[in-house]
This record gives sequence, C-alpha cells and structure tokens, in this order.
Amino acid sequence: MNGAALLVESLQQQGVSVLFGLPGDEVAFFEALRGSSIRFITVRHEQAAAFMADAYGRLAPRPGVCFSTLGPGATNLATGLANALLDRSPVVALSDQVSTDQLRLGVHQYVDLVALFQPITKWSAVIRDPELIPATLQYAFQVAQSERPGPVHLSLPVNVLERECFLFNLGGTLPGRPVSGHARLDPRALQQAAAWLQEAQAPVLLVGNLPLRAQALDALRRFVEAYQIPTLTTYMGKGALPEDHPLCLGVISRHARGELMGLFTACDLILTIGYDEVEGVKPSLWTVGNHKRVVCVDSVMEAESNLLHADLTLAGDVRAILEDLTAMAPSGQRPWLEVTAVREAMREPLQRPRQESAPLSPSAITRTLAQVLPDHGVITVDVGLNKYAMGLTYPIRGRQRILFSNGLSAMGFALPAALGARLACPEDPVVAVSGDGGFLMNVQELETSVRHGLPVVALVLRDNALGLIHRMQVARFGEAVGTTLGNPDLPTLAAAFGARGITVETAEMLADVLVEALASHQTWVIDIPTSYEGWLQ
Repeated sequence: MNGAALLVESLQQQGVSVLFGLPGDEVAFFEALRGSSIRFITVRHEQAAAFMADAYGRLAPRPGVCFSTLGPGATNLATGLANALLDRSPVVALSDQVSTDQLRLGVHQYVDLVALFQPITKWSAVIRDPELIPATLQYAFQVAQSERPGPVHLSLPVNVLERECFLFNLGGTLPGRPVSGHARLDPRALQQAAAWLQEAQAPVLLVGNLPLRAQALDALRRFVEAYQIPTLTTYMGKGALPEDHPLCLGVISRHARGELMGLFTACDLILTIGYDEVEGVKPSLWTVGNHKRVVCVDSVMEAESNLLHADLTLAGDVRAILEDLTAMAPSGQRPWLEVTAVREAMREPLQRPRQESAPLSPSAITRTLAQVLPDHGVITVDVGLNKYAMGLTYPIRGRQRILFSNGLSAMGFALPAALGARLACPEDPVVAVSGDGGFLMNVQELETSVRHGLPVVALVLRDNALGLIHRMQVARFGEAVGTTLGNPDLPTLAAAFGARGITVETAEMLADVLVEALASHQTWVIDIPTSYEGWLQ
C-alpha cells in the first residue's frame, strides 16, 4: 500500500464521506480515491472548497475536509481557513507539496505551507513519512474538533504519497464531538453561580455559538425558563434560543442603543455562555448603570476573554453546567423585564421603510423568506448590509439554522457555504443570502451546484454597490469612493451556468418564486432589486 492509499483509508477511518477541492498532479491520491467511498466535490476555486468544508463542519458530526494541490492551490485555501479559525469551525485541510528533498525556496511552485497556515489554523504540519499518515490524521481530527474547534492543515509531499509503506496502524474510529469528556466542575463554583442567579434582581443572558456547536439547545432553553432570564444572542448564537421564545430579545446590536442602555443600566448580573471576543461584541455595551456581577460559562478556561473581567468562570461541558444550574433554580421565578415590549421596541425601527415593490426594503425580503422557508431550513449569509438584515430582522424559528461569516467577515461565503450545508443536511432546504458584491466573488460555484446535483436557492439583494462601505464612507466624509458596482443580468448569468434565474419586482412575487424554487429541487438565482435607503440609519 502506498501513502496515497493509506491516506484515503485513514480518511475513511475518520468517517469522511465528502471531500471538497480541486485536483492537481497528485495522481496517486486520486487513483486511491477512485475506488473509495469518499465523494470528491470538484469546485471551481479552492477558497470555495474551504468555505464548503467550514459550513459542512458546523452542521455535520464530523469536520469538513478540503483538498488542494500545491502552490497556488494551497494559497487559495487561506481565506477559507482563516474564516474557519475565527468562526470556530472544525475543518481538516490537505494540500499536495513538492518532494521532501525539494522543500526549499527557489523550487518550482514551492511555498512553505506550514509557515503560511500556522497563524490561521490550530495546527499546521508536514507529513514526511507515509507510515505516520494514520496517526497524524487522527491527531488532526482531534485537534480540529477539540474546543474551541477550528481548522488544521497538513502538507503531503508527493513522494510521501507515492512511497510504499508496510509498518502502520490504522487505529480505531474516533467518537463524535466532543472528542474527550469534560472534568466535572467544582460543585462550589456551580453553587456560587446559582446563588448569584437567585440573588439577582435583573439578570441578563448573552449567548454565543457554544450551545449550538455543543448541541445543548434543550438544556439552554430549560435553563432560561427555569430562571426566567431575558436573553440576547450574538450573530453566531442566533437560533440557540428560538426568536419567538417569550424570553428572547434577539441579536445584540448597537442599532438598539437606547433599549440596550435601559436594559443594561438596570441589569445587576451578566451571564455569558460562549462569549467570543472575535465577534466584536464589546463589554462596554453593558458596563453602564448598576454595578453588575459577570459570570462566564465556556468550554475551556482559556476561552475566557480578557475583556470580560468575569467574577466567576465555569469552564467545561456546557450541557452539564446548564443542567446542574437548572436543577438548583428555585420555583416560581418571574421575568424582571417586559421582554416582549423591549423586543418589539428593538425590532420596530428595523421594519421601516416597508417597501414591498422594487426596490424592496430589507425587512420586506426577510419577512417574505420567513413566511416561506420551512422550520428545518438552513440559511447561509454573506457579509455586508444583507448580513445585518438577516441577523436583525429574520425571525429564526424551529430547527432552522443560520450560518454567518462573522469573525473574519469574508465576502463570498454564502454560496459555497450553502453547498457545504446541502451535503451536511441533504433533507433540508438551503438558501444562500448575498449582496451583489459578495455573490459575484464566488458565483462560479453555481456550476459546481448544478454539476454535482446540489440544489440551493441564492437570493441576491442587488443594490449595485458595496452598500455597507458606501454608507460608512458617506457617514465619515460626505461622499463615497470606489463603492459603485455594475452587474450582469443575473438571470441570464444563472442560465449560463445551468441554473434557473429570475428578477422579482414585489414581495408577493418573491414569495411565489421562493415556493416554486424550494419545491423544484433545482438551483435558482433570485435577483432582488434592493434599497437600504432609510434603513438602519
């Protein structure tokens, strides 16, 4: 067995069924892959392969896996892997490399991939001996899945893949997430947190992504209800508590500065679950008014941000922590806040203007999507004003999942991420929401969607501009430079890739087209003329 065959066998041992990437001259690997059970999804750009693996890793019980050839193929992975690092997505990335005797500057197509990926992955290494492939790959999967999750990158010199090997041990299969059990917390820390929660007259909960990736949503809901605690989420935590829940205030955002100021002025205890500084939510939002205790719940002690200045940190299995705290809750708790009234005060300005004909307002678009998308739908969202629209006005419910690029905020994420989501959740409808700027950054993956039979619906909120940057420049110095875009005819472009496309002129037309598109099991591009004028000002 050569190194390539051993690599494929090892991938199968780790439960890999899908591999995203682009082939190069690593013939031995693809010969081994040909007879395996792994489905290779040939993409049109390696950045898209990394985004697909990112989304797949968030939704599936295993990390997403992507592959590139050496040199430019590997460097193209960089943005996608940096995105996975900052959004805590488990990804294993593999790249071909020159022979081990050629690992030096000056060699054709050689780049030091270990050095390149070290700052943007949890671990970056080169495998120099084929007999080390099984153990190295097993360790890579463990690192990718361990808290906080993230990407790893392995370089595979071509001679290592081609060399015959005889002394190896494939080992056993790995358990599902989490990789290792958590030590039980000191009961005194749990009792202290429960006592503070019971003493608090005005507690507020801020939820990040941790309960979603730990699959602790039922435990979170029971905890919230036991203590009757008003709950905000971050963008990455959106959906951890359904937004129609009577204690959910929605996504924390500076647009609601007045409501947040009143909320946090009165608040006397902040509890965070999975707070992540990379999301850009600053504690300065809540360090107003009353003195308040801060309790931080996270998966590992190292994850606590220096910004939090927590009075107490509970680190470990978030589901177990929430269950233990819930068991200590007194009966008869009542919310200290009129949550519904505050939530509506935060949301109402975002519903204006109510423009339901072209150009449509953001709220008209998100309201229409919410009316049509089933409770088990998956949404992937690009970066820009469209992200604000989906984060702040789309009411997530049921088993719906919504995926953002938030830590890195990488434009071009939504469409390839939708394809990764389609493979992770084959029974669920998938919708990608983009602006015209982000959509055209990875539009080539429409062809990937059609060729591989991975139907998704792409909503393009077209304002013919880099809308968020335009707004920032105008607010700063009164005019904008370099933010105007021209666009092709998007329905014609979709048809050229083998997809279906249409421009909608009203919210009613959008609803009808969405119903048809979701039922068709085909890839669609829905072009929506959009105006952000007067919205979120």
